[in-house]
Amino acid sequence: MKAIHRDFAIREIGCVIAVLRKIGYLPAEKHHLLSTGLHGNGKRRGEQFTVGLNPWSHRGVVLPGWTEDECRERLGPSYAREPALFRAQYPDDLLLTTQDALLRDWEMGVIG
Repeated sequence: MKAIHRDFAIREIGCVIAVLRKIGYLPAEKHHLLSTGLHGNGKRRGEQFTVGLNPWSHRGVVLPGWTEDECRERLGPSYAREPALFRAQYPDDLLLTTQDALLRDWEMGVIG
């Protein structure tokens, strides 16, 4: 899948964590998985290794109409605020496998 097509599809599908948590659609920002698997330390693995995360999960930004506690309770730890806890709960393999399955469904018209 071309990078621009993947970016569009990720935004259309929404946050992969919201899907995993069965919350429904939440807007997604593109998150690049790193070669080291560590927060802020390593090279980006490439455009095929991107996933959609909501602003709380990605950057620690509280969602409109939610409190910080609600974000943490409903979505789990934030990658920006608690990277070790985030990685423990949402390993790269889980995020990427889920995102890729969602992208296949989106391409087939099953979702979106």
